[in-house]
Amino acid sequence: MNISGTAKFNESVDTIWQALHTEEILVSAIPGCQSLILNEDVEYDVNLKLGVASVKGEYTGKVKIEDIEEPVHYKLYAAGSGKPGFVDATLECKIEPLEDGCQVVWSCEAEIGGTIASVGNRVIGGIAKFLAGNFFKDVKKQLLTRA
Repeated sequence: MNISGTAKFNESVDTIWQALHTEEILVSAIPGCQSLILNEDVEYDVNLKLGVASVKGEYTGKVKIEDIEEPVHYKLYAAGSGKPGFVDATLECKIEPLEDGCQVVWSCEAEIGGTIASVGNRVIGGIAKFLAGNFFKDVKKQLLTRA
């Protein structure tokens, strides 16, 4: 499954870069995030509680950030599983300056298996885009409350 999108911000590239790398903001903005902890391997341990259509469950996994070109580009590799299934994903994120702020251009390639895959790629793709939109809205809210 492949999905992509763009999120516009009034803030600078540096501000958005920092927001997308601040654990406190990410825990509040990632849908269903219960915890996000940086471990010694420079990976994050993540716990999520999510429901996709009629399939709900808890997931544990690892997230690693690589190919970093601060403050404009990185790739995020995530792998997680739970009773409803598993997901392996690669997310590429680019932050581009605009006249009145910046935009985050993202694309994600994911492999999904288990019970959750029975929902179907079309439905899961729509839900994933919806969750990504909520993530960026929540990042904006976090930035406003910190201002």
